[in-house]
Amino acid sequence: MNPRPAERLLILLIGVCLVAAACSSGEPDDTDALIVFGNQRGSDADALRGVLARFEDETGIEVRFTGSASFPRAVRERVEEGNPPDIGLFPQPGLLKDLADEGLVMPLRDDVAEVASSSLLPSLDGAFGSAGAANSVLFQVHVKSLVWYPPAEFAARGYEIPTTWTELEELSRRISADGLDPWCMGVSAFDATGWPATDWVEDIVLRAEGPEVYDAWVASDIAFTDDRIGTAIAEFGSLVLSAEAANGGRRGVLNTSPARAQDPMFTSPPGCLMYKQASFQLPNLPSEVTVGEDVDVFVLPGEDTGTAPIVIGGTVAAAFTDSEETWELMRFLSTAAAGEPWAERGG
Repeated sequence: MNPRPAERLLILLIGVCLVAAACSSGEPDDTDALIVFGNQRGSDADALRGVLARFEDETGIEVRFTGSASFPRAVRERVEEGNPPDIGLFPQPGLLKDLADEGLVMPLRDDVAEVASSSLLPSLDGAFGSAGAANSVLFQVHVKSLVWYPPAEFAARGYEIPTTWTELEELSRRISADGLDPWCMGVSAFDATGWPATDWVEDIVLRAEGPEVYDAWVASDIAFTDDRIGTAIAEFGSLVLSAEAANGGRRGVLNTSPARAQDPMFTSPPGCLMYKQASFQLPNLPSEVTVGEDVDVFVLPGEDTGTAPIVIGGTVAAAFTDSEETWELMRFLSTAAAGEPWAERGG
């Protein structure tokens, strides 16, 4: 007897499941591989896999990396559900601190902390503490207080690199008066939407109030409702989000990703002429753009002509499982060997 349509569908689905199971049975079992989880995607994920491949070659330990744009939410879900990665790569030290305070992160093993601390420049040791924290190692460092600009356009239009905050404001107004948008800007980043704006506010607080106020703000001793922080937020809005300041206006800012926000800088005529973004932006530049010719950077100026302060960011690696293989990879990530592929890539 021929089966009815519903029965045929059920038989088909069972057959698909059996075929899938048979096909997957020959695949390698990844249960013994170390699982690394972070927010790197695209070319960043490719570069990271190159770093991990070097570790695999040296140790014979297999590693699998997964990157997610929703890393802040997803890593917490995985940890709370009892399915943590072996190692998490955190671009947000606050998120790591929250998980550590809840006892969800492994304390850093002493021998790994010693290797990590010895790998740091003295200036970074002062900025991040010994090995980054008692539960993590510093894996990457980025300079955030940079402004990207097209040198040829600046020269053709008679614009000079600003050396003070007042000069930066004057340059921004002059570019607007010339009929151009001074700032490239984009904040659309999935669960992390808005982070370029917070980077702006951080730099303004550091310049206007100094490192002591900045550190107190980071430590939550100064609230976001503090007048000094409110003034910095207003300053950012006035400079970058006012009418005709950012390419595409506020709607454009909300709908543009940080990775692509600089692209209008390279159209003819340019859609914007300055983009405050970190050194990690280099791999996101259009392939036809040459650094030093088509684009260059200057440090976001301070209140006066003295040396401007610099905000740095980094990625820290933290362990969720206590195994020799996990600590071996943590040790590797804190050494120069893990940094060389990134340095060769640039940014």
